Amino acid sequence: MPVVIVSVIILVGLFSIQQFGTSKVGFTFAPALALWFFCLGSIGIYNLVKYDITVLRAFNPAYIYFFFKKNSRKAWSALGGCVLCITGAEAMFADLGHFSVQSIQIAFTFLVFPCLLLAYMGQAAYLIKYPDSSERIFYDSIPDGFFWPVFVIATLAAMIASQAMISATFSCVKQSMALGCFPRLKIVHTSKRKMGQIYIPVINWFLMTMCIVVVAAFRSTTDIANAYGIAEVGVMMVSTTLVTLVMLLIWQTNLFLALCFPLVFGSVELIYLSAVLSKIKEGGWLPLVFATCFLCVMYTWNYGSVLKYRSEVREKISMDFLLDLSSNLGTVRVPGIGLLYNELVQGIPSIFGQFLLSLPAIHSTIVFVCIKYVPVPVVPQEERFLFRRVCPKDYHMFRCVARYGYKDVRKEDHHAFEQLLVESLEKFLRREAQDLAWKAI
Repeated sequence: MPVVIVSVIILVGLFSIQQFGTSKVGFTFAPALALWFFCLGSIGIYNLVKYDITVLRAFNPAYIYFFFKKNSRKAWSALGGCVLCITGAEAMFADLGHFSVQSIQIAFTFLVFPCLLLAYMGQAAYLIKYPDSSERIFYDSIPDGFFWPVFVIATLAAMIASQAMISATFSCVKQSMALGCFPRLKIVHTSKRKMGQIYIPVINWFLMTMCIVVVAAFRSTTDIANAYGIAEVGVMMVSTTLVTLVMLLIWQTNLFLALCFPLVFGSVELIYLSAVLSKIKEGGWLPLVFATCFLCVMYTWNYGSVLKYRSEVREKISMDFLLDLSSNLGTVRVPGIGLLYNELVQGIPSIFGQFLLSLPAIHSTIVFVCIKYVPVPVVPQEERFLFRRVCPKDYHMFRCVARYGYKDVRKEDHHAFEQLLVESLEKFLRREAQDLAWKAI
C-alpha cells in the first residue's frame, strides 16, 4: 500500500508540471536522464568485468536458434517479456514535434542503445553467478554502496519516460483534431519556435486520473507490464503499416522493395504479438479497452463532422440567387455592419438565407467571418484579416478570413475583435479605392 500511495503522489506531481511546457520540463530532466544512462552503462561494464565477460558471446545469433530448440513453447512465451526490454523507444519517434530528427538519432545511437545493451549484458553476467536474483536483478546487480543513489535516479528516469509518452499523447490528439477525428479541446502552445510543443489541459488531467486508477486497481507491475507490452507491439505494427503506405504513395518506392519492408519487420512483430496476446487476461486487456473507447469517440466525431461539412456545402446559397435579388437582397438595408460567423472559406452559408427570410431588415454591410489557424507562431496584427468582395460592389458584402498563429492567444473580448475587424475593413476599402484611382490614371 505505501508503494501505491507514493506512486500516486509522483503521478500527481508529474502531470502538474506539464503546463510549464516540454522545453522547460526537458531542460529540468535532461541532467537526470543523462546520469541515468551513465549509471546503466557503468553498472553494466562493472558486472561484465567482475562476473562473466563471456556473456559477449550472446552476440552470436546462433544462440537464438539453440534457445528455441531447447525451450520450445517456453521460449515463445518469453518473447512477451523481451518486448519490455525495448518499450519506450517508440516515444522518441513520436516526439518528432518536440525535438529534431538529428537530436533523436544522435541520442539513440550514441547514448541510449549502447547503455541499454551494456546494462542487459551486465545483468546477464550477474545472473550466471547468482541465478536466484532474477526477481530483483536490476537492484541486486548494483554495486554495494550505490543502491540508494541509483534508486533515486531510477525513479526520476521512470518519470522522464512517462513524460515522453505524455508529450506524444498531446501530439497525437492535436493531429486527430486537425483531421476532424477528435472533439475540439483547448490547446496551449508552450514554444514560439517549435510548433509541436503543446499542452492540452483536458487530456493531461484525464491521463492523470486514468493512471491513478490503473495503479490503484492493479497494484502490480506485472499486470501493468503486460498491458504495456500489448500496446508496444500494437504501436510497432501500426508504424510498419503507415511507413509502408508512405513508401508506396509518397516516396513512390519500387513495389518489391516497399513490400519487403512489412514482410521483414511485420513478420517479427507478428511473432511478438502472438506472444504478448497470451497475456490478455493478466492485464493485457487494458490497452484494448482504451483503444476501443477512443476509436468509438473518434469515429463518431469524424462521422458527425463529415455530415456537417457536406450539409454546409450542399445547402450554401448560390451566387445567381443573390444576383436575382439585386443589391437590396429583397429586404430593407439599414445602416451598420453585420458579422456572420461560419466555417466556409468559399460560398455563402445557408444560414444567411434564413436571415433574409426571418428578419425584416439586414445591415447595409455584411461580412462573412471565417476563423482559421495557420502554422506560424504569431500573425502580425496588420495581417490578421484578409478581405475580398463576395458580390458586386453595390451589394456591400465581404468575405473575411481571420488568421491566427498557433502561439496567438484569442481573448474572449468580442468588442476588441470587432473593432479590429472594422478598422481592417476600412483599410481594405481605402486600398481598393487607391487601386481604382491608379487604374483610372
